Amino acid sequence: MISKSLFGNRLKEKRKFLGLTQAQAAEKAGIERETWGKYERGVFMPSGDVLLSFLNMGIDVSSLFAAEQGIRPSENSEISKEESELLGYYRQASDNGKFVILSVAKGAEKKAAENTQVLATHKTA
Repeated sequence: MISKSLFGNRLKEKRKFLGLTQAQAAEKAGIERETWGKYERGVFMPSGDVLLSFLNMGIDVSSLFAAEQGIRPSENSEISKEESELLGYYRQASDNGKFVILSVAKGAEKKAAENTQVLATHKTA
């Protein structure tokens, strides 16, 4: 699991990249400035609702967690409105609901791959 201090450092980098003060970022996230500061200092970790507000601000939340694993996300990587909405549904879902969401996503990817193969076959025929 990622350390709170590493998460906080990454969050601070993202806030500065967006050109926001702690107060401005906290207001956009719907939290107190002091709470934002505690996230950056590694005192607290944000809840799922707060992470969702980070997404809505344009912060790539996965990069906050992925940094410790050596993954270097692009500073310009953003999550679309649809991706944010899907993530919100996933986080609110029960374990069964999460399983269904993942199954549908995997099935859609498999179906898209099959359709691509069919189209390629028809083009060469």
